[in-house]
Amino acid sequence: MKNRLGTPGTVTEPSREVPVRAEVDVLVAGGGLAGVSAAVAAARGGARTLLIERNGFPGGVATAGMCCSVFNCYHTPSHELVVRGNSLEFVDRLAQCSGPGRAWHRHKGHIIYDIERGKLALTEMIEEAGAGYLLDTLVTAALVEDGRLRGVVIESKSGREAILARATVDTTGDADVAYLAGAPVRTIEELGWAKHSYCFRVGNVDVDRFVRYFSDNPEQYAPYMDVDWDFDEARRQYEETGTLLFPHGGGYEMDLIMQGVRTGEYAERVGVHSQTPALQMHAIRELGVVHIITGFCEIHGLDIAEITRAISDGKRMAFRVTEYFTKRVPGFERARVIGTADDLGIRASRWIEGELDFTAEMKSEGVRFEDAVGRGVVQRDFKKHEGPKAWGCQTFVDDTFDIPYRCLLPKGVEGLVMGAGRSVSQTNPFLLRTMALTMVTGQAAGVAAAAAASEGSTPREVSVRQVQTQLRRQGVDLG
Repeated sequence: MKNRLGTPGTVTEPSREVPVRAEVDVLVAGGGLAGVSAAVAAARGGARTLLIERNGFPGGVATAGMCCSVFNCYHTPSHELVVRGNSLEFVDRLAQCSGPGRAWHRHKGHIIYDIERGKLALTEMIEEAGAGYLLDTLVTAALVEDGRLRGVVIESKSGREAILARATVDTTGDADVAYLAGAPVRTIEELGWAKHSYCFRVGNVDVDRFVRYFSDNPEQYAPYMDVDWDFDEARRQYEETGTLLFPHGGGYEMDLIMQGVRTGEYAERVGVHSQTPALQMHAIRELGVVHIITGFCEIHGLDIAEITRAISDGKRMAFRVTEYFTKRVPGFERARVIGTADDLGIRASRWIEGELDFTAEMKSEGVRFEDAVGRGVVQRDFKKHEGPKAWGCQTFVDDTFDIPYRCLLPKGVEGLVMGAGRSVSQTNPFLLRTMALTMVTGQAAGVAAAAAASEGSTPREVSVRQVQTQLRRQGVDLG
């Protein structure tokens, strides 16, 4: 017990019986894009499926984190469509949400959508697949017997309850269930750093005027910064789709921003957030809205006090940045903050030790695996912009890589399969964290869990051939 304020101690939690709320074939913990993909895949595979989500809506970083765009890594440069299945189905549906519609297939960059309509689109996909779901519900403990995960304990307004499952998919993104179940995990502290971001939403923007500024001053739009394109290509996409991507890091090459930095009118740091001129922006003409991702906070990512501070400082940053924009940036004269993220955009935090470690070399060299459960387009980073603060440009090549099933299987616990890209077994936890690939991973995990539940086995014992067959039936191209 705490003996005085600020001096922590310990308490013994009394044991008690917990009512069982439900018994299902497949439990999916975490309702981000990976979790929705896993739940839809499991339900379509015939499993009685229940999805648990801590927010009041699905989508995770894509909605609660206000990251309103999916990085377009679906096609090779020669336009072979590689990433299919749920990931393609989801992004096509999201693109209809005040976004580019099917026209995104003709462009690079990001697939930008309205997050409010995106929340409903994801909810409807869960319901149409026949999966159950519980919102505002947090997983707090794992029920492990003889080394096998049998279910989880949840907390909600209904109290403390248990969910029993034949197989469980961990799509929390932070490997919460694996950690609670006692599986060995690695943490971001091993890398010595972690950069996370906070997003906010600005409304009442004259987006056409904002774009005209770059048409009149094309040198102010940083080419080949973060994304492999220039303003001409960004403008063509805007003219056809009504959505514009301003590249991450581009603010450092924009005189209107850097003049404010030099005079002190534009703060380079707000609380724990530094590099605030980075300024990735996603504009939607139809809504008069611009989503802004700027600054980085280097925090542990698992300590709730640090997360709390990062979110609070992020809200301050949103108003500081927007106030400057109203004075200096064309199109933002009447702009106002209309939303700040519920969740911090955590890039990596905790991930499993699996049967196989997926490495950067496997991804960049296009390694093939017999147990492949998904594919992606090979990407290499090149520094193409000469600016002093420029970073790598994400460049795709005409090759693909496989995602092996073994990297989804945690050591030390049965009955569990990982479904979120950033928490599967990797030497570098950033390799599969993009939205498109985390949906691929989620679908694979959901299909595997459904197959294990059907045959009374565990995800480790399930036939990979059976999983691959079902994935192909669900539209996945395994090459």
